[in-house]
Amino acid sequence: MLTKRLTGATRFSRQALRRTTMLGALAAVTLIAGCSSSDDEMMAFPPYQYGYLNQIHLNVATVQVADHAAPGSVPGDESANAPIPPDQALTQMAQQRLVAAGQSGAAIFTIDDASIVHEPGGTLAGKMDTHLDIQSSTGQQVGEVEAHVTRSMKPDLSKGDADSRANLYEITRQMMQDMNVELEFQIRNKLKDWLVDAGGMPTAAAIQTEALGGSAVRPAAVSSDTGSGAVTTSAAPSSAPARATSAAKETAPASQTPSTQSSEPNAIFPGGLADDATEAASTPAKVRSPAAGYLKAPAKH
Repeated sequence: MLTKRLTGATRFSRQALRRTTMLGALAAVTLIAGCSSSDDEMMAFPPYQYGYLNQIHLNVATVQVADHAAPGSVPGDESANAPIPPDQALTQMAQQRLVAAGQSGAAIFTIDDASIVHEPGGTLAGKMDTHLDIQSSTGQQVGEVEAHVTRSMKPDLSKGDADSRANLYEITRQMMQDMNVELEFQIRNKLKDWLVDAGGMPTAAAIQTEALGGSAVRPAAVSSDTGSGAVTTSAAPSSAPARATSAAKETAPASQTPSTQSSEPNAIFPGGLADDATEAASTPAKVRSPAAGYLKAPAKH
């Protein structure tokens, strides 16, 4: 009897050990699968990066970002389901590309709209509205520019539903490409007086000349894009030398008379030509007959 009881207990112990081992293995597989899923998700949706693009240096002391477009601000907005919501992507872009390189004032980048809506027919419609304000040290607005982007995308249903995370990630990426181009274009065209280099010196597009009267004026210039975003200008040549030459011509005499004249009488015209050189040039010369007895006939041979 004792032997049978020990055998039964041993059998129970073996079964319990087998169950515990199976549960442990299942938990390990689940944990590994969870880690793998998380790693795959991070690999599939990497953060957007804009450090490879040219930075935009502004003549201000600070750059601020104001987000007025949190996910869900627009009816039907699905941007909250995106791996990186559009408003967060815009914030990251402003922080990486807009650089304060001045001593005073502020640049405020405001996100007005950053939404993705699933329209009828399965199309995703994205929209981004932003504006950049330049404020003086006293808080006065001295410059402003706007940048707007819209995108429509027919989702790839092989990546899941139309509003899957993969499709929301893709339309956000496309909108950010457009926004980077549009914002830089607007800044370089409408806020060029606030552009400086990395050392805080005005770029060629922001240089002005001061007239003699003391008022700042922009010279007539020829602009050319160097391809790196910088704009070079060359001022038109001054017309002052031409005016001085013209004035010299006006004050110079029309013709010059010889300072000395020959004391020998002219054998043909003893009376000489007219004294007034100007008159002589415009009217025939006055001819006077020689005095009596001056001309003699040749001797006969």
